[in-house]
Amino acid sequence: MEAVKFGDKVHVEEVEIASIAWTPSWSSIDKPLPSAPKATRLRRCLGSLTGALRSLGLNLFVYILQHFLGYGLDEIPKKAFHRDRTMALLRVVIHVLPFIIALGEVTINWQGYYIGANINGLSYLQFAAKLHEMAMQSSLAVLVFAYLRHVLFSGDALPIGAMLSGLQLTQPSYLWSMELWGISFSNIPFRRKISVMTTIIVAVLLASTVGPSSAILMIPNLDYWPAGSTHIWMNITAEDLWPSRLDGSMIPSYCSQAPNVSNICPSSEWQSISDYLSLANGILPPAFRGPFSVSPYSVQLTGQGSLRQLVIQRHVYENQSIPYDQAAAQATTQQGAVADALSATSSLWDMAIQYSDSAFFDQRDAVQSIMADNYQPYTLASCGADIIEDEADDRPVAFPIPPGSTLDMLNGADITDSMLQMLAIPHPSLNRSEILETPGSKSAYRVKWVELPEDPFHGSAIGAVILQPTTNSSQGILLCNIAAGWGSSSMNMSSSPAASGTDWASSSIYDPDGTLPQANDYSQRVAESVLTFNLPLFPQKPINISTTWAEHLDPQIPTLNTTVMDALMTRKMARKPDTTSANIILAGLVANGLSRTGFNAQLQGDLRTVFNPQVNATLPDGDYWFSNSGDIFTFDPTSDEEKNYLKLRVDSSVEGYAFSLRGLAPKLTAAVLLLYCALVIAHFAYAAVSGVSSTSWDSITEWVVLAMNSGSS
Repeated sequence: MEAVKFGDKVHVEEVEIASIAWTPSWSSIDKPLPSAPKATRLRRCLGSLTGALRSLGLNLFVYILQHFLGYGLDEIPKKAFHRDRTMALLRVVIHVLPFIIALGEVTINWQGYYIGANINGLSYLQFAAKLHEMAMQSSLAVLVFAYLRHVLFSGDALPIGAMLSGLQLTQPSYLWSMELWGISFSNIPFRRKISVMTTIIVAVLLASTVGPSSAILMIPNLDYWPAGSTHIWMNITAEDLWPSRLDGSMIPSYCSQAPNVSNICPSSEWQSISDYLSLANGILPPAFRGPFSVSPYSVQLTGQGSLRQLVIQRHVYENQSIPYDQAAAQATTQQGAVADALSATSSLWDMAIQYSDSAFFDQRDAVQSIMADNYQPYTLASCGADIIEDEADDRPVAFPIPPGSTLDMLNGADITDSMLQMLAIPHPSLNRSEILETPGSKSAYRVKWVELPEDPFHGSAIGAVILQPTTNSSQGILLCNIAAGWGSSSMNMSSSPAASGTDWASSSIYDPDGTLPQANDYSQRVAESVLTFNLPLFPQKPINISTTWAEHLDPQIPTLNTTVMDALMTRKMARKPDTTSANIILAGLVANGLSRTGFNAQLQGDLRTVFNPQVNATLPDGDYWFSNSGDIFTFDPTSDEEKNYLKLRVDSSVEGYAFSLRGLAPKLTAAVLLLYCALVIAHFAYAAVSGVSSTSWDSITEWVVLAMNSGSS
């Protein structure tokens, strides 16, 4: 056998395995075997087929095939290297299936694909993910062996511990084994050490992560997924819907009598606050004994086509260094006109999906959302108890400051520690004798609304003096400061089948820039995501209320021969001071009243429709809507007033299973599979260009035989 140096320019087609020793300069290799002119086409095909089967680890089938055909039963000398592009490409067939599946998983999740409300055979997908993991691990072993052959073919030596790395990729302990780190002490060049160790480490990490990555991308996620969006227009301006001052000019005169109250009146559904007090006292009203029982956290308000939630909280302030009212109450609810517009849009979406071929028809829940440019009222009430001794009592009348206010916000006003036992500011003109002149029976609760000037009551919307029932000359009073403002919020409306067709509106504070401080306690953070009052950051648009508007919150109730305030204070919370109930009632009444501003505003524009022959009717163009092709409403303003109409964006989403890269975990897993695909593509390119492959290095036995008589590296 004639020997040649590896540095010699020799056309190498086949190298016998028995002649290889992987020292830095190999001593010899066999001469290239001449092509066999007498080989039959069947033998060539058999050689290609057996090479492909060996690449897939199907050596048993190679023997069976050879035995069946009667060829190749006598073991021939094994070649360490082959330079044959066909054989080299056949040797990378093992990559094809796991590569296609991995690339397909990344592609379908990248583009996003909605499946439906339910999916069958999730266990089969888990089984398929495991098979895919095994296929990719085998593919990675071939990649490592291919790189090691490339190193040897280049004339460099390798320690035997590195040569066996492809067989230990599934063992993470190999990362800290002597076999791996012994490479750093070998006599091979430094650059080669780095490249070999990097390749092996990356392969081991990939072998450990491609399985979970495939499972994450192969199994659909249950979540809410985009299902179209559109803009809507309402025949009201933003300033009219969310005014900075309410003076009562837009309130009908009939709102002064409770039996005649309609949804447009500020006091409408005052009974919801009575229900809240009953819930807080442990008494469950009949209205809450159905499927939608409500806790003392919120009560129901109705609109023209929607159900809203009046949320009331009693807030305890953590800052004990300033004596705020620890029982101050906060309240909020969705703006009635916007909730009704969203409900109408939701109904149109439901109508469109019923007769559409879209996969979104199969969903667990459908939600319509308004995220930006929407506001709703947020109120805060703080009351302190005081006494008017008699008509000659000329002491100043002081109102509490809104909890959360800072001294800078108070414009340096005179703050007095009065009988209220909290920070309070004297009113500049109100006297106690004027309070005693409040009309009404002394045996009932009465209320006198008081406008609080901007200086010194910065941040206050209006004041209220509640006169308690009395039978003697002295008069107990509750001095209350109500703060109010329009705060940015997102509104959601669900049309879940469980809701029996009722559109329930819910909302949360919209703070995309993260300007509001976050509480340390998780439960408090959850509560503050729905309702908070953090002056001057939130609410963003302060409100000033006139006494004329406020008087419509307390109309007469002829059937009860009393007023709303007396009826509510009579239902007050048990075993609590009157100030606690007054805080809840005032915050709830004002929030409820503010939410009815612009109550009669309606949707504007022409609906984009298509004719549906199935029902012989014109329906909303669902395919256009669901594909985000444009607005389902077209609105062409013809006057300056119409140009200022309120415009909101409604986003639709459905709950179901879908493929998507939403979230950090899917993105990381996609990166893992893309790295694997990149390595496979590199191996394909190397095999196609170099044509170098081997059919001999498939088992530990063959590696040991190959290593015999090799020099130390």
